[in-house]
Amino acid sequence: MNGLYSFEIREGQTSNGRYFKGSIERYALNDHIEFYGFELKALHDFTIYLKSEKDSALYMCFNLAPKSPLTLNCDTNNIVIPSFSSVLIPNNESETMSFNCDPHTSYDFLILRIQRSHLTAEQLSLFQSLQQDTIFMDVSTPERVLLPNLELCEMARRIKNIDKTTCENKFIAQGYSHILMGLKIKEFLSCSNKMGVLQPFEIQQLKNISEEIKENPQHEYSIKELCKKTGLSVSKLQLGFKEMHQCTVAIFIRNQRLEKALVLLRNTNLNVSEIVYSVGLTSRSYFCRIFKKRFKCTPKCHQQKLKESLRLVS
Repeated sequence: MNGLYSFEIREGQTSNGRYFKGSIERYALNDHIEFYGFELKALHDFTIYLKSEKDSALYMCFNLAPKSPLTLNCDTNNIVIPSFSSVLIPNNESETMSFNCDPHTSYDFLILRIQRSHLTAEQLSLFQSLQQDTIFMDVSTPERVLLPNLELCEMARRIKNIDKTTCENKFIAQGYSHILMGLKIKEFLSCSNKMGVLQPFEIQQLKNISEEIKENPQHEYSIKELCKKTGLSVSKLQLGFKEMHQCTVAIFIRNQRLEKALVLLRNTNLNVSEIVYSVGLTSRSYFCRIFKKRFKCTPKCHQQKLKESLRLVS
């Protein structure tokens, strides 16, 4: 992959103060899957080129920026990828793809490259049938494939943010890559995306409030408060959480409280009752019940196992 004019993107992170501020990163997850992450603000007009052998790979591109559309050039086609949308490109007719970057514009996107040799005969047959239906690159009907999809973008962001230098995290990133491919194909086959009713700024509000809940799960949230903060109706708020997190608002808050409780059990000397109040709950029995359901172990048992493990290590 060659970038910015004659600028080559190597393994790891790359910066270039002449054309942009920010970073571009490239990692090979294995011999078949490569990852490219872009988070930058363009200082001048430039083009990012992706070059590969003809008919060699599938590309998935995810635009994670809340405001900036992303323009993809492939052969004679120009595809504008809106915020929180994605596109899957089989790359069997064009040897070169490129992205146009406008000055003073911020970009945040992810590209996954999967070699065709990594796919089974059944998977290759599926892609060929989809291409015959022109579902991939039909720019005359972009609404079929370029609707916002929070579930896909949330998964793409996980790959982008995970530390891919360790072996165990490379396994995790590979798993996410396959999930993304499956979800994108599922989206194509269904040809329906409920998130089309949400505007990009509403999707960004959902992302912001999700991060706030993750940071402060102990707060006593109410649907009315969340709707006021995001400017969303109750139905759009619930729809957004179901698409992004595959659960309701209440279950998302509960899960974040359990995750924080797990951290406190591992890293503090607080007893179970103290942890219950620290995560915003008031009933110890309720906490123990939902903790056991989620982690298949009671809080006290988990704490004892941790102490035993530390004793063995020391």
